[in-house]
Amino acid sequence: MEVGGCLLHPVIGVQKLDKRILGFFSLTPISSKQQLPSARSSFLHFQRVPSVYGTGVSQKRDRLGGARLFIPAIRCDATGKNSSTHGLASSSSSAVVSCRKTVAIVWFKHDLRVDDHPGLAAAAEYEQVLPLFIFDPQVCTGWSKEQLEGLFDAVADLKLSLQTRGSDLVILTGSTKDILFTLAQKVGATSIIMEEEEESKWQKLVASVMASLSALDLGLQQWRASLYDTEKVEEIPDSYKEFQRLRLPILHPLDPPISLPVLPKDIDPGVLPDYSEFSDSVHGVWGGNPQWEILQVAQEQSAESLLPQKKTSQTNKVESTRNGPLKELMDWREKYILESHYASSDKRTQGGEFMEEEINAKYVIRGGATGASNILNGYLRFLEPTGRDDWKAVYEHIWNMEKKPGASFRALFGSTLALGTLSRRRVLYEALKYEKERNGGRLSPFGFSTFTVAAAVGDVKSIEWSETLHRKSLAQGSVRGFKVTAWQWRGYHTQYTMMGDKGPAVVLVHGFGAFWEHYRDNIRGLAEKGYRVWALTMVGFGRSEKPNITYTELLWAEQLRDFIVEVVGEPVILAGNSIGGYMTTIVAGLWPSLVTGLVLLNTAGRVIPDYKALTYNKPKEKSVIAKPFSQLLMLYLQTFSDRLLTRCYPNNASRVDDWLLNEVKRASYDPGSTRVLESCLLLRPPLPLNYFLDRFAGRVLVIQGKHDPLQKNSNRAHMLQANCANVSIAYLDAGHCPHDEIPDEVNKLIHDFAWSSEIASSDDSVVVTNREDTLPADAVDIIKEGVRLINEDILSSPLSKKK
Repeated sequence: MEVGGCLLHPVIGVQKLDKRILGFFSLTPISSKQQLPSARSSFLHFQRVPSVYGTGVSQKRDRLGGARLFIPAIRCDATGKNSSTHGLASSSSSAVVSCRKTVAIVWFKHDLRVDDHPGLAAAAEYEQVLPLFIFDPQVCTGWSKEQLEGLFDAVADLKLSLQTRGSDLVILTGSTKDILFTLAQKVGATSIIMEEEEESKWQKLVASVMASLSALDLGLQQWRASLYDTEKVEEIPDSYKEFQRLRLPILHPLDPPISLPVLPKDIDPGVLPDYSEFSDSVHGVWGGNPQWEILQVAQEQSAESLLPQKKTSQTNKVESTRNGPLKELMDWREKYILESHYASSDKRTQGGEFMEEEINAKYVIRGGATGASNILNGYLRFLEPTGRDDWKAVYEHIWNMEKKPGASFRALFGSTLALGTLSRRRVLYEALKYEKERNGGRLSPFGFSTFTVAAAVGDVKSIEWSETLHRKSLAQGSVRGFKVTAWQWRGYHTQYTMMGDKGPAVVLVHGFGAFWEHYRDNIRGLAEKGYRVWALTMVGFGRSEKPNITYTELLWAEQLRDFIVEVVGEPVILAGNSIGGYMTTIVAGLWPSLVTGLVLLNTAGRVIPDYKALTYNKPKEKSVIAKPFSQLLMLYLQTFSDRLLTRCYPNNASRVDDWLLNEVKRASYDPGSTRVLESCLLLRPPLPLNYFLDRFAGRVLVIQGKHDPLQKNSNRAHMLQANCANVSIAYLDAGHCPHDEIPDEVNKLIHDFAWSSEIASSDDSVVVTNREDTLPADAVDIIKEGVRLINEDILSSPLSKKK
């Protein structure tokens, strides 16, 4: 195809001075005659240029990173057309660049930096460049106050950085689609350069922008700053264990440009909007949703604050925060961590009563990319003495973030990575560079010498793997008839799917060690019955990210709550299996306005009749044996998971197919997979199911597989009915996972439950007493029972009997 008379093909931009790979690009013209693809469209081609290039291409290797460098030898004739395009239009391994590069718009979104920015490097080839950031209230819907403050701070720093390079950041406020269309017309743009998107809401925005620009003769370049020099994503193995064996070279970050092309004429760069006005406009977007007030109130309430707590002296707490270590920490945060000039004073004052949750929350580094780079250098050098006050302050309080070993990097830099003020390549490069400096120019085969380097390297590699896995999941999901969607929750990469375009909203929640695909036949079956069905993979499981955080029932409950608020946008029918059932019960009990009905499938959680004086017990902070024991336990489960899964499907073992077995094992090799097990070992006994159901006025359906090997002879369903109002029960000839073992029967029960005022309970007669429920109740109990079943199988095997 042609844009401005020049052929356009996949290109890779090269920063000639650095001799480093710039990034992955495709340039596709937008034609009014061309049907616009979906959000995951055909213009999203991000391939490394193949090593066999053909005539006129030189290859070089950067010794520091082992990354290949491809420099296509391309010439332009006097007419400005490419004179070396022979055979390239049909060849995927060829590279041609447009010779009429006049005006490019660099659209900044969450890549708010000039360092390691392939988009800016590509823009250097144009005559005029318009760097653009749009404050779009629609885009920022659902953002917290701290996120908005961090955004303003980062954009201000980016504007200053561009000004020092002879350019400027054009700042506009309004609809992204309308602004880009108007601006592209005004300046006569020939290309828009932007970062490739993984998350669904951003992909939809890009698709809508491209649709509006389809009438213009305009090309789109998208880039991705990958850590690894990878081939096609479909050729990357699903298993992280196999991926590591590839030993792919790591790409180095690009240095920031020394200068940039000038802005187009008659363009006013603009200034940052008023924070208060923009914040009000963001909240106004949700005003059109009649459910918004209900959703907003629910999201503002943390789970822990709604639970019964042990009474403490408020006077002592206030005094300790005013004069003790917490006051010192708050002073440090005021100076070095973002409590910017946009922040309201009420958070700082209130009589000095600072909540502990604020101390332990994620930090937002002050100063945008400049501040983040400075704090990164100080963080890596944690073990070194320093005379710098800002670094000293960081050193004094990193231990507070290291209550969970290795958690300090994500706690400190999570928001920075989300805004793109630091690239993962830069973090990895600086961490390894510092490690080499400490070890005579080489990396030790025995691990890293500081926990800060280990945390930084481990976290950025884990995030990179999560994104790579998601790109693979897109293609794999479409083969099975599902659309896989990415959702960032608190900066963590998670996945979900959705099917159906009408009817009541239903959200399906998996059990321990499972994922959204475990509802493979329920999603489609319920959608065909007239429901809009969502199923998500909780953080720490499946193909969602497994960050170094403390996993609790409340963490997962808050993720589920936020999913209902941010993704679904209305109250839902919740259905959960095993510990997923317990999660849904917490949501229904703490935020009942979000739930119209509750379906519990062989749920975890105990029933305590006539409970009194219950309090929530926080998990233990640490345990000497938790980490090594969780690693041994993971190895054990990896070896024998097929036995356990088969036992959980007693009447239909054929459902335990190769795909299910492989996916369960695949997830167990992801970086951070043992952290969920480790966290579970630190949990204390949970509050009972009936505590939460007593606070939920809606109807509840309890579906119980009668042959559940993890809950033998369970009368929990009848105990729930006897101790809670509005509970109906249904027993099925199934095991621990009735929704997957006999999906059609479960789908019918959920459908009848949704549309009927009552559901008759099954005829199974069970005598219910007031004795306490002693069956497996939480993740630890379920894991222990699973190990018992595996051992039982091993001991009963013919080989064992012969011995």
